[in-house]
Amino acid sequence: MDKIMNDYLEKIGKHLKPMSTPERIDIVKEIKSVMLELQHNGVSSEQIIERLGNPKELAKAYLGEAISKNSTFSWRKFGAVFAFCSSFASVSGIFVLPIISTLSIALMISGVITPIGGIIKFIGYLMGHDIAGITFEFGAFTATRPMQYLPISIVSGVLMFLLGKVLWKLTMKYIHAISQKKIKL
Repeated sequence: MDKIMNDYLEKIGKHLKPMSTPERIDIVKEIKSVMLELQHNGVSSEQIIERLGNPKELAKAYLGEAISKNSTFSWRKFGAVFAFCSSFASVSGIFVLPIISTLSIALMISGVITPIGGIIKFIGYLMGHDIAGITFEFGAFTATRPMQYLPISIVSGVLMFLLGKVLWKLTMKYIHAISQKKIKL
């Protein structure tokens, strides 16, 4: 393996930093194996590099595939989405992905916090206290009776959480679509 191909592999590894070390090593090994096989078949280093394409784009495809492989949420994956956005800046990377991924997280967190607020307000009512800091307003509607808080907070919390989950899955599908650049192996 010559310097040109080693430099190419180093660039791939650098662009795959948001991935876990074992995943990154596996991908670099896979690409190196393909390079060595092509070289063994008489293909020059320059032709191999040309065939593989831009190392950043190839890394982007692998990173996007790894992120979108499983649509379940994790904070590590959330960080990888932002790394994906910043590493591979485009209009979608700069605006769309950060907005929908952050909005999905905000909605899921709000979906958990809202029913807790409703429960606290309802328990306060049962104990004879009005907790003024907890209110529910939606447009022109304001919940004024304490008995409204619990069901409204539960329903709105579930709806926000589900909307957040849908947006997260859309984020994963969008990343998958972006990463479908040809992996020319």
